[in-house]
Amino acid sequence: MNKKFMPCVLSMIILGGTTVGAANHLVFAAVLETNYDKVIIQHLDKHDQEQKDNDREVADSIEQANLAKEAKITQQQSIYIATKEVAGAVLKSALEDEDGVVAYNVVIKDSKGHDNEVKVDAKTGSIIKVERDNNTETNYDVDK
Repeated sequence: MNKKFMPCVLSMIILGGTTVGAANHLVFAAVLETNYDKVIIQHLDKHDQEQKDNDREVADSIEQANLAKEAKITQQQSIYIATKEVAGAVLKSALEDEDGVVAYNVVIKDSKGHDNEVKVDAKTGSIIKVERDNNTETNYDVDK
């Protein structure tokens, strides 16, 4: 083989290997940068969601405080009234806006294992409605 040709081939192999190595490094760096960007984006998304959750909790707290100002009966009184209507174990009770009426929503598990939501008007103490988990509903006249 030609002696002048060998150094050229050898140079091409070395430079070609360097080029391939450099290309691999660039691809690796691009993958790292892309993954880093994804991590940053995921972190920002998580932070944004936490901020939204915090804002929602503050809004809920303000709403609860405003509803509590309008209530004339206590939560304990609403539970007493609700358990007179539906016997069972009280699972939870919360103050809420029920179609424009401030009401306690008292959830009671009856002896048959059904969950019942008893809506008690927080101003008058009258029962607005009873919803059973089998999709039956009993409405009461609020003006009683």
